[in-house]
Amino acid sequence: MAEFLEQRFPLAIRLGSSYSDDYNVEITRTAGGKEYRRLVHPIPLRRFKVSFVRSKTDLFNEVVSLYHRVYGRYAGFRVRAIDDYSTNANTLAPTTLDQPLIRISAGVYQLVKLYGTNGAALPTIGHPYRTLFKPVAGTVRIAINGVETTTGVSVDTTTGRVTISPAPAEGASVTGGCEFDIPCRFDSVIDVTPISPNFAETEEIELVELIDL
Repeated sequence: MAEFLEQRFPLAIRLGSSYSDDYNVEITRTAGGKEYRRLVHPIPLRRFKVSFVRSKTDLFNEVVSLYHRVYGRYAGFRVRAIDDYSTNANTLAPTTLDQPLIRISAGVYQLVKLYGTNGAALPTIGHPYRTLFKPVAGTVRIAINGVETTTGVSVDTTTGRVTISPAPAEGASVTGGCEFDIPCRFDSVIDVTPISPNFAETEEIELVELIDL
């Protein structure tokens, strides 16, 4: 597993930057036009495309230095999506009832965020979810069977795993919410263009989500 730098990508992203979620789907098309599709995994994969116009000092201190600290495409870092950083309606304050947690073992649960939950699921298609590996410290709230609990709860903000002691009974409803960052890595080089003695801009920088930490 590659290294991860617990540092957030600079927030001052220029207006017009974009992101997209995609799913790994294999599509085979026959000569007659019939398609055969296979869902490789039901997990959204996010890609960001960002660019900057900054003072040279800020650009090199904040963006280019991060690129070198993670050795380009090698190591990961945190990214905060401006309109998708909370388990509660994307941007609202987290609550204890936002999302179900996935039970890993007795007393250990994984924070997640479900997508596509604003409509009824088809009988054979469930709701995809993003594993929240990087919750923001101090924002996690947990409930057991609908009642908030603040004692015996520890959160690992580097993995998104929650440990509850004593462990809830098997079958108990454990829910929670948090603010989160998305773990990403660079998926392109950074091209810097000087536009004056004091300012520079970057070409489009591509970031890709890490879905298996």
